[in-house]
Amino acid sequence: MGPMESAVKSIKHATSHYLQDLDAMSEDQILNSAGGAARCPVDFTYETALVNRRLAARLSETEPPVMPDGDPWLVAPEELRSKAAITAFMKESCEVLLSAAQSIPESESGKLVGSPGREEPAFALAEFASLHIMYHDAQLNFIQALNGDLAVHWSSK
Repeated sequence: MGPMESAVKSIKHATSHYLQDLDAMSEDQILNSAGGAARCPVDFTYETALVNRRLAARLSETEPPVMPDGDPWLVAPEELRSKAAITAFMKESCEVLLSAAQSIPESESGKLVGSPGREEPAFALAEFASLHIMYHDAQLNFIQALNGDLAVHWSSK
């Protein structure tokens, strides 16, 4: 398995894990802050989906969408502030990301693509995408644990 194939596999796993963990949460858990100060899952899922779209654009060598200002963090717009809406938004962004990564032939996995302040191999950017998704999935897992849910929702699927 080559580097781009490995990165695509990682994106698929990260996407599956994230969406299954998001599905296992209640609407209340997704829309509210655990403890009152932590970021809400709806907001960091929104951020993750936007980053997915930006990385997909970079992999496709197109201009990435502008990242909205967050002070200090991004907040999901009102139309995405439901479990169904944010889940669909995240799923679609993962599909766009996966499509962009899969469009790069293995023979071109080392081609340099633009990244803020530098260029890096396409496979490395795709790997970063999966790591970013998993980073935020860990936040979902922590919130689940705080609420007494210790299940690994993707382990048997």
